[in-house]
Amino acid sequence: MEISANSGDSYPKSEPTTLAKKEQKFEAFDFLRAIFSLAIVAYKTKIYNIPKILLPNNFTRWLSDYVLNGMVGALAVPVFLQVSLFLFYNKSEKTGFKYFIQKRLPRLIYLYVFWVGAITLYDVLFFGGFEVIRKATSSIKTFAEFIMSGNSTPYFFFFSLIFVTVLAEILILLFSKIEKPATKINLSYWLLIVSSILVFSFSTIQPIIKYTGIQSPFLNFISNLTGWDYTPVNFLPYVFTSIITAQEYKEGKLAQVTTFLRLKLYGLLGLTLFFFTIEWVLTSNGLLIQVDQAPLDHYLRLSLVFGSWLLLYLGIVLKPQVPAIIAFLSSCSLGIYGFHVFFIFQKPLPLGSIPVMGNLLQAVPVLFILTNFFVVSIASIALTVLFKRIKIFKQFV
Repeated sequence: MEISANSGDSYPKSEPTTLAKKEQKFEAFDFLRAIFSLAIVAYKTKIYNIPKILLPNNFTRWLSDYVLNGMVGALAVPVFLQVSLFLFYNKSEKTGFKYFIQKRLPRLIYLYVFWVGAITLYDVLFFGGFEVIRKATSSIKTFAEFIMSGNSTPYFFFFSLIFVTVLAEILILLFSKIEKPATKINLSYWLLIVSSILVFSFSTIQPIIKYTGIQSPFLNFISNLTGWDYTPVNFLPYVFTSIITAQEYKEGKLAQVTTFLRLKLYGLLGLTLFFFTIEWVLTSNGLLIQVDQAPLDHYLRLSLVFGSWLLLYLGIVLKPQVPAIIAFLSSCSLGIYGFHVFFIFQKPLPLGSIPVMGNLLQAVPVLFILTNFFVVSIASIALTVLFKRIKIFKQFV
């Protein structure tokens, strides 16, 4: 499998570095794939709400809303993008533009068309009828939103991945004209700083308009663009964090945990906590972008940029033994990401209608949530295993 839900090779091979010429596996990436594919299912089935359900108080509400939902659940897509782009940069260093145009881009487009096409057909047949198509094509704006959002589903990830991969290839072509590696790194850091400033600035556009009363077509356009959770603009910094990491890996700087690398990891942890605190304070006071009033339920956040970058570094430098179950879940990660959507689309599973158990599940919310999580996870894994056995479908899972 070349692309997983986490957007990387199932068992990616690294490029030779100055310190090691042999091919290398990134064992820890299997852990990232396995953990965060299930983390998304947990997020969608409201597993992270259990602390505040069991013991409702200010601390458990903060734990559920901000830490578990706002960070653990929200980190999945950023981690998948970081891993995917790092592997893409690594591969492109060896294969060049041909890899992007002949394999990578077509592969991503096929994934997008398959999953968005499947969920749209499902929507037409069982929920909205042809009104779904009519509404999606009623204007250029709604059609563009339909495309970018993947029919307002987690499949927006595939469009965003296409977007950042195209930008990554443009960056590779531009950097091919630069001979000095240090110049590439420095330029990447400057671009990262600029894109991070843009992300933070965009997240404050709505409060500025709201509290100052300033109105302009440009500000309203930016507000509409960045206030929408599905916009790929949210993920601009990942293009630069991943190329910095790929360049450092190529130069052998990640072959071992040096004092400099350790300080960098601590620095990323500090930046993650710093921006998480800012986002928590501003959001809790209604001053930062929210979606449906859910705290931190947005990807326009620097805590996610630096948190996922930290996990990318750990995924490269750590060399754990991969248990069979983790390897299996990693290989199913794309299928888990893809199939779980069908079980949570439009309405939750009708677990309350199960004979005998239905009343118990309805009476005990935590039991309902846990059952929903396990049913969705196991069903998604089972469908993935089944599709892997069917030749025309295995490339999509």
